[in-house]
Amino acid sequence: MPALPECAATLLKVVAEGTTSSEDISLRICRDPILFLEILTTAPLGRDERSTPLKAVERRIAELDPGLLQAWFLRHAVPAPGQRTSIGSLRNLSLHSQLVAELAFHLARETAYPTPEDAYVAGLLHDVGQLWLAEHQEGYVTMRAALSDEKALSAAEWERYGADHSTISAELAHQCGLGALVADAILLHQTSPVQLRSAHLLVRLIAAAEELASYRQTQSALSLDIASHLAGLDGSVLVSLLAETGPQVNDAASDFGVAIEPAMLALPWALGPDVAPAPEAGTTGISRAALNAFARGTFASAEEARNGLARAARLLLGLDAPALFVRSDNGLALVGCASATHPSLDQMCVTLADDTSAIAEAARSNAETRYRCDERPPGRSAIDWQVSRWLGSDGMLCVPWKNHHDAGVAVFAFASADSDPPDSTRALRRDLVLSATLRLSEERASQHLRDDLEQTISRRYAEHARRLAHEASNPLTVIKTYLGIIDERIEDAAIREQLGVLNDELDRIGNLVRRAPDFREPAADGPAQSGVTEILHDLRALYGDALFARRGIQFEVRTTPDLPSAAIAPDALKQVLVNLFKNAAEAIPEGGKLVVTVGTGINANGTSCLEIRVVDNGPGLPPGRIETLFAPVPGGAGRTEGGIGLPVVRDLITAHGGTVLCRSQLGSGTVFQIFIPLAGTP
Repeated sequence: MPALPECAATLLKVVAEGTTSSEDISLRICRDPILFLEILTTAPLGRDERSTPLKAVERRIAELDPGLLQAWFLRHAVPAPGQRTSIGSLRNLSLHSQLVAELAFHLARETAYPTPEDAYVAGLLHDVGQLWLAEHQEGYVTMRAALSDEKALSAAEWERYGADHSTISAELAHQCGLGALVADAILLHQTSPVQLRSAHLLVRLIAAAEELASYRQTQSALSLDIASHLAGLDGSVLVSLLAETGPQVNDAASDFGVAIEPAMLALPWALGPDVAPAPEAGTTGISRAALNAFARGTFASAEEARNGLARAARLLLGLDAPALFVRSDNGLALVGCASATHPSLDQMCVTLADDTSAIAEAARSNAETRYRCDERPPGRSAIDWQVSRWLGSDGMLCVPWKNHHDAGVAVFAFASADSDPPDSTRALRRDLVLSATLRLSEERASQHLRDDLEQTISRRYAEHARRLAHEASNPLTVIKTYLGIIDERIEDAAIREQLGVLNDELDRIGNLVRRAPDFREPAADGPAQSGVTEILHDLRALYGDALFARRGIQFEVRTTPDLPSAAIAPDALKQVLVNLFKNAAEAIPEGGKLVVTVGTGINANGTSCLEIRVVDNGPGLPPGRIETLFAPVPGGAGRTEGGIGLPVVRDLITAHGGTVLCRSQLGSGTVFQIFIPLAGTP
């Protein structure tokens, strides 16, 4: 449906100048019923936005690319070929609707109605059904011109079309996300005043605003009396209100360069012959070229292409966002692209050789095709029938696209009863699809390149890790052999015990090295439960002197007898504790202390856990470091503060269903708390 050309031209100018705010643009849009309708049909109101629809329009304008805004306004500024509604009708309907909207808004404020914006939008949209009928129904313009009374027009519409313009206006308002109350007010605005006596106040306010608009032209005492009874306000108040509102509409029209005739505000259609405009020679071609250029510029990135295609399709084509199909890797089929609207579309596959599918035909012929659902499903093509159903239509329009990365088909919902658009619209539609899919294809190609690069790096790393594992296994084997020889020659039981612990550690290191090429999450082989006391005893024997005693640090382990087993593999628990001990040894100054305690009876996240607490009296951590403690953070001299040790600790503990926490105070030390489910805990 066309909007008021002067309004669109003014908006096109202010957007091109770039000096007007989103608020100013939205205020102008909210004076034109078609522009207002289109922006909210593109992005319907949420439930929490219904009380402030004008503010919601401003938010949507702020989100739109300036190029798309210019293309949208340009589309309405130049009459389209085949347009049935004359400029005179557009002016009359737009100005009449704005007058009713302003009157309804002021009536709502006079009556203390809680949401006056509801009254405004109901008044603004109450007659858009007339434009819809004029553009979509043959002979409507002629029929309307022959009837000067709106109730007679409504009766004729019901007889010929099975619905009147008020019904259609209410449905369009519903599609905007406006509430049922607003739709009811639009639907009932022509109802007899006697019938409206018990209706909701908003319904009566819109009917009263319509009567006041009529009174402005006719000066009929009956119209003023009806409006007074509907609104519950004295006639003198209404006359005063009308006197204030008229100049506001005049000023708004002057902003667009429109001179108002008195009768314009009273009747929602042209007073004279309703002849659609014929575009001047050359104007259409130039404007369409500019429109296409604006449209192509709205897709600067893939993310903008995803969101922008949906908005552009609605604003420039009057269509919902298309379902996209892309050529498969083998080039023999088209595969659907999943989206938020159609998350299962990627399970759809159309063979290019399928001679029953309009989607496949569009790809083969590189020409638009149409599909119409048969009366008995699924008809000739099951996949076309199903895609049409997903799009919520009884037909679809298939637009092929191709670029140097990909090829495919964009499938729009297109009702079977809709007529083919003019060539200019087809060209715009194709340009939009080509521009958006190019950006999406570029992202897809970039993702393939990133995937290939990651795979190459992974292969090189895996090969390097395999070589490292092979080379490291030789010295580890030699060391273990010499430890075995030493063990045979030493009779001291304490030293032999330490050699056994060292031998176990070498086995653990060997397992870690062998797993390095597999890219698996940190894990450990062996039993799925650990005796924490035994492991702490072994680690103190092995690392007590090397990490702590030689640095003048006191190292204490405090456990209780008969501790239950923890649900974590021994190798994994050793790896966790060694990382914490190593970090503590590097942080604690000489003369400091590290204490490890173990306790039970702890419930963490609803699970019975064993707690290991590692407490030092070192310098503590800066407050900001706690937030990123378990992620590698670049440190000085090429090292990392905490390195990968703490991330490994977190990954191992969480992989076994546990939790690790840290508390630290600068200058007072650090505490790590590790909660591990007890073995056998469900």
